[in-house]
Amino acid sequence: MKKENNKKEVKISYKKIWNIFGNTILILLILIGVLIGYSLLPIKNNYKIYSVMSGSMAPTIPTGGLVLVKPLTEYKISDIITYKQLGSTRKNDTVTHRIVEQKKEDNGTSYFVTKGDANNAPDEEKVTADLIIGKTIFSIALLGYIIGYIKTLPGLILIILIPAVIIIYEEVKKIHREAKQIIAKKREVKEFAKKETERKDSVAKKVLDKQQKGKKTIKKRRKNVKKT
Repeated sequence: MKKENNKKEVKISYKKIWNIFGNTILILLILIGVLIGYSLLPIKNNYKIYSVMSGSMAPTIPTGGLVLVKPLTEYKISDIITYKQLGSTRKNDTVTHRIVEQKKEDNGTSYFVTKGDANNAPDEEKVTADLIIGKTIFSIALLGYIIGYIKTLPGLILIILIPAVIIIYEEVKKIHREAKQIIAKKREVKEFAKKETERKDSVAKKVLDKQQKGKKTIKKRRKNVKKT
């Protein structure tokens, strides 16, 4: 009995761990999906999400880090900014580095000098205000790998497919559990009805036997009366 109870407890604990794991993954994927979806909305000064795929900002932002960027009206020295690479043909070619200096051209145009925390020298590119996407509000290590993959077609399908599968699985489990409960209740009702019928039959038989016994007793008494 103890071994069976232990096996049941282990089974229940594994089930709980799986449920917690599945629900955590589901919530995480939904949050990521919502965050990405919100960042894609054409809202003025909207937050943007980017993946940092180099170690130039380590250890502040390690390789594979995710950065949440928000456009500001002003930027200052020590701000970590994400900006477009000048002359790049690809929309997603961005750099996330720290502002180390602010300078002016001879014509009065202001620009920023940036540098990666892990780099020995500042960037050669002059970062003007029109190239800046926004300031890094916060970053999360390694999550950039996931975001980078999700932004691809297979990743987008996956982020829709996994939650859908988990939700369907949970719903199927729920339906199966409810069906078992309904079947169990029907069996209980049948068992109860069967026992009730057997009880009534037993009572009826006892009453009938008692009546027959009473009739026999009356007949015997009549016979005895006639003999006397």
